[in-house]
Formats: sequence, C-alpha cells, structure tokens
Amino acid sequence: MVESKIKDLLENPQSVFVFDVDGVLAPIEYGEYNHYFYDDEKWANYLKNENPYQKVRPFKTMQEFIQKLNKENVYVITKVMNDLETEYKKDFVLKNYQIDQSHLFAVSSENDKVIILTEIKKRYPHLKDKYLIMIDDTVNVLNNIMEKSAFSTIHISSFLK
Repeated sequence: MVESKIKDLLENPQSVFVFDVDGVLAPIEYGEYNHYFYDDEKWANYLKNENPYQKVRPFKTMQEFIQKLNKENVYVITKVMNDLETEYKKDFVLKNYQIDQSHLFAVSSENDKVIILTEIKKRYPHLKDKYLIMIDDTVNVLNNIMEKSAFSTIHISSFLK
C-alpha cells in the first residue's frame, strides 16, 4: 500500500476543490429511520411541494474547511433530478457555504462529473491535474473519476475526526 498524500493536497494553496452536495456538504437524512424515504419518481413529485434543503443543516466541519479556502478555487458538482432540485441545492450552497454561483454545476448523471471536472480544469491551464480534487461520498463516482482522469479524489471520510 502506498502512503496517502491527501493531507498534502488539502493544505496546498494551489489546490482546486470540487464538492458534491448530498453526503458531503449536506447530510442525507430524509427518511424517518433511513437516509432516504422515496424512490426517484416519488422524490421528483415530493420536490414539487417541498424544498428539503431548507430544513437540512450544513456540516460545520465542511463550512470551516471551505471558509479557509480561496473561494476562486472552490466548486460544486451535484447530481440532480430536475430544475427544482437544482434551484434548491444552489440556494442551500449559497446560503451555507457562500460559493460563487458560477462555480455551481448540476448534472443529471454521476458519470457527468468527470466531464465537468475536465471543463473546470480548462480554467486552470497550468495546474497539474492532481491539484484538481473531487470530494464525494460515493465510491463509484470517485472510482470513475480516478479511472478516467488524473484528477485527485477524496472520500468525505477523510474529513471525519
């Protein structure tokens, strides 16, 4: 096993951080005793009448971490199912993390995250790929990025104390 250098990335001032929302910037606590209470179709209908992100609390650890960063180097890529969810998540991120709205991206597929990462990288032509970092809670997403790019990936568990 190789030695992890994730801490080096987290402390490097040139690092560009890209965060997922659900499970990274916001807890997934929608069911009474489960993380989720609907299938995707019912969730889409629920979003028509409710904004679940109004009731969700941000993670203090992530707020403190992001607050110390250069906001020019902070982005969000989140999977959404419709425009309402996009609006709700953007409002949540702006209110709780003060990330520039032009740095927020919504995708319809987890596979699209690597595409958006590639677009973000174009804004930093001299940045080594390893300094573009995706922070997510879904191992399949992180594995996909790792397999299809040279960008760095960090699981949210690296932030747990």
